[in-house]
Amino acid sequence: MNIFLLREKVSYLELPVKGDNACHILTVLKAGVGDVIDVGVQNGPKGKATLQEITKIHLKLSLKWNDPHPCDLYPVSLVVGMARPQTCRKILGQASAMGVSRIDFFMSEKSELSYRNSRLWKTNEWEEKIFNGVEQAFSTFLPQCKIWTDLKDCINDQPSDSKALALDNYESSYTLNHLQPEDQSPYYTIAIGAERGWSNSERELLRDQAFTLVSLGPRVLRQETAVVVALGQVLSKFWNV
Repeated sequence: MNIFLLREKVSYLELPVKGDNACHILTVLKAGVGDVIDVGVQNGPKGKATLQEITKIHLKLSLKWNDPHPCDLYPVSLVVGMARPQTCRKILGQASAMGVSRIDFFMSEKSELSYRNSRLWKTNEWEEKIFNGVEQAFSTFLPQCKIWTDLKDCINDQPSDSKALALDNYESSYTLNHLQPEDQSPYYTIAIGAERGWSNSERELLRDQAFTLVSLGPRVLRQETAVVVALGQVLSKFWNV
């Protein structure tokens, strides 16, 4: 946790001393009375929290906020075939840390129906994974996240000016790094199939919707690894702008 992210803007805060956040502040950050901690408010400004007091029950902090800053999310959507909960947890954290604007999961023809009913999605755990990823990135802006019943509805909701790319090791035209640095688009949509890949009908739909099939090279990667590699290549187009 590189920034302590709050859900609302406050000027004073008490944390249970045995809670996860207080334990992190005391044992990982090794903060003491008078030390200053970086804080932020969800989709809002950053600031500083001064640790005022440590009791047997609470940590007491006072907060001062900076002026608002622009949203630092990149104009990139990630479209992902629903996978095992442990894989989705990794994707939520990594994609949030890397700064995508949207993470859209869809029930692929090759997704197991049980995945949608896991604790990850039935509780607020998925939100916590996004929160943790944003804290890791020292940011305050959270990507949108939604689950779709199928691929068609999901991609129909993507921005119309998006450069649409779908990862596919088997029927791709070329590799993702074939895109030249000057091939700058206002928005990118990156689609990644379920853990067992795309079905034939999903490939046909992607082509019909003007997606270009690209690969990350000859080796077959895990879904969560492919997400990070693909996002790294696309997001690098915005790093020097």
